[in-house]
Amino acid sequence: MNTSASWMKIVSALPICAALGAAGCAAAGPDDGWTEDGAPPEPIAEALERMMPRNSLHAAVLSAGALLENEALIFHLASSPLNDASLNRFLAGRPMRASEKELLEYVVSCALDPGRSVHGSKGEFGLCGASGLAHGNWFERAPSRDCQEAVTACVLARVNSLGKRVRISARSTQDPRDRELFRLAPVVPVEKEYREPGAGGARSFSDCPEDTRGWSSARECGWSGRSVGACRLGERVTLRPSPATSVPLMVRVCKGIHGCDSASSPTGRWYAGHVAEGILSSDPFIKTFYGAKAELSFDCPSSGTTGPWSFAVMVAPPLPSRPLPETADVVLGTFGGYRRYPASEAEVFTVREGAFYGSLFANAISGGSATAMLSRAQYACYSDVWTRPMAHMADRMCAGRDEACFENLPGPCLDTGVVPADGLCQGQLDGSYHGCAPPPDEDDAPAETTRSKHVVTVYLNHPCDLASDVNECQKAYAPFSPTRL
Repeated sequence: MNTSASWMKIVSALPICAALGAAGCAAAGPDDGWTEDGAPPEPIAEALERMMPRNSLHAAVLSAGALLENEALIFHLASSPLNDASLNRFLAGRPMRASEKELLEYVVSCALDPGRSVHGSKGEFGLCGASGLAHGNWFERAPSRDCQEAVTACVLARVNSLGKRVRISARSTQDPRDRELFRLAPVVPVEKEYREPGAGGARSFSDCPEDTRGWSSARECGWSGRSVGACRLGERVTLRPSPATSVPLMVRVCKGIHGCDSASSPTGRWYAGHVAEGILSSDPFIKTFYGAKAELSFDCPSSGTTGPWSFAVMVAPPLPSRPLPETADVVLGTFGGYRRYPASEAEVFTVREGAFYGSLFANAISGGSATAMLSRAQYACYSDVWTRPMAHMADRMCAGRDEACFENLPGPCLDTGVVPADGLCQGQLDGSYHGCAPPPDEDDAPAETTRSKHVVTVYLNHPCDLASDVNECQKAYAPFSPTRL
């Protein structure tokens, strides 16, 4: 079966419609815009891109001081519809502050459907959108408690103290609506932009000048991203043109989930870089005169820990003036072991980081410093994969400061065997934590009355994705090997 056909077998109308929201189900299923040898239509590809959020919200926006400064906005959002007319009444003609604007951006992206926008901020996940799966329609009416909890978990899951833009896998399974709205994607599109602010992406994604000569896989223009694959360290991976690819195909393989340039243009980034490239064709003439091969083989790229880890596939036409058909892609030429292409979100994002929950909109008074994170009714817990869990959480949310940066100190998501039990959550369902409560010393109420119904569990592609000191992180997790779902 070719790659596009395998997409078709595992993508159903329901998750795509949930990701697109009410505005975008025009080509949502195999009988509407799909063919056996065809690539998914553009709305589907865009939905797959949106199904995996980026972790890029500046931590300072959620500090205790920033929340106090923006308390009036938070109160307004908690008691009003989320639309331009309502926000204009609140602003009364004044411009939004930068911290208000960034907070609004992430609230809107989590809450509203694609196609909706509020003051330039665009909806993405529709947790409180118009869909029947959503927690009420925040665009038209004040948010319910369920809506506020779901959006809070989504926003907290996307905090990055280093200001980087890191793709994560967000999962939530306790509530059936959350399960559908945080549906795992069947394939992972290649990332086209690097993580650092303003870094852009590989030059190879740019269009080629008219005078560009062809038949060089080292060319740094005219490439397209396809999908991410998965493998284990030490495995040999072989790729071949898919049955639907009837033309010569230039293929480049990159480390991780990001695109890259040729071997002569190293990225200087630990998480991305060139692995292999070549021209693939079965035509004897092209093999003889252009050095084409029937397949491209490479060793599973190392990421500093044992894996499983990822590789990103890019394709390009040998002649820039002759674009590839959308169906052009590769398939695995070797099977067995852990090799996957394309790999699903669950196969690419295997490091369970922890969970985020609570309410950004709760009427609670902060007792910590202005820079404190997880203040008021915001909480987090960490999974059992971490050997230094508090160091990781402080890195992720406090730019490397120690645990004193938290007002509500994160704890283990599940019991660690300490008596009395110290786990903050009731358990796991399909790899997602549920029924999580505030730390016991932060709230004297019985846990059952304070447990969150809507919890977002975050998975990472690599344990050092959110680390400020990658060298130290890789030393700590060199033997780390997560268990795939």
